[in-house]
Amino acid sequence: MVEITTERLLLRRARAEDAALLWDVFRRPDAMRYWSELPHLTPDRTMKLVEGMMALAPDAPYFLVEHEGRPVGTAGFWQGHEVGFILHPDVWGKGLGSELLDALLGHGFTFCGFDAIMADVDPGNAASIGLLTSKGFTEIGRAERTIQLGDTWVDSVYFGLTRTTWERR
Repeated sequence: MVEITTERLLLRRARAEDAALLWDVFRRPDAMRYWSELPHLTPDRTMKLVEGMMALAPDAPYFLVEHEGRPVGTAGFWQGHEVGFILHPDVWGKGLGSELLDALLGHGFTFCGFDAIMADVDPGNAASIGLLTSKGFTEIGRAERTIQLGDTWVDSVYFGLTRTTWERR
């Protein structure tokens, strides 16, 4: 399994013992506000997520994010070249999202060989939109009612970053 180390983060393969601490991310409405599912109601749901991560191929580009020795989120690529991440609200506002995204972009373009990376963002998620655009992503489209969360439909804004643009930064 590939591990990625940054100044303050370790991106690594998930382990069963991570589920209890990750539940504190995935149970929180503030953390899950812009995620693709509702908050987890039980630790068992988070355990299933961790089991799914553990079942991925060893070189799959999807990681547990560790900060100061504890799991604080997940990050990586799915559907090929679509980047995404979730972090515990306790670490918001410390620049970890920027550090994490830099590591993911480097991994995606270098290790995975992507020519472009995209992101699907809730239009209300100003923090993620700001982070993506600060890294060179540009808006490439919008769609209405792309995900249903409970009784609510959510729209999407799509962003893209090409390898060429990333290399010029």
